[in-house]
Amino acid sequence: MYVTIYTAEEGRQELDRSSYFKIWKTAIFHRVDGPALQFWKTGMKNSWYFIEGKEFGEYDYNKLIKEVKDMPLVLRLVDPRKWVREYDK
Repeated sequence: MYVTIYTAEEGRQELDRSSYFKIWKTAIFHRVDGPALQFWKTGMKNSWYFIEGKEFGEYDYNKLIKEVKDMPLVLRLVDPRKWVREYDK
C-alpha cells in the first residue's frame, strides 16, 4: 500500500504506509484540484478531499469549488481565504 498526499507545506508526496503515519497528525492537507489524500491498495483506491486541513465529502468539495469558480474575480481577490485569492480556474 502507498499513499499520495498533497499538503500546504510540501505539495505532492508519495509515501509508504509507515512514512505516512509518521506525519499524518502534523500535516495540513490541502488541494483544490482533486483529492488531497489517496490510499492505494491492490486494486482499490480511497480518496479524501481537504482544503486547508478541513475534510470535505466529494459532494461538498465539488460544491465549494463550483462556488469559487462562479465567484466574480473582484470578490475572489478580496476573499479572506488565501487559496480562493490564488485559485486559477
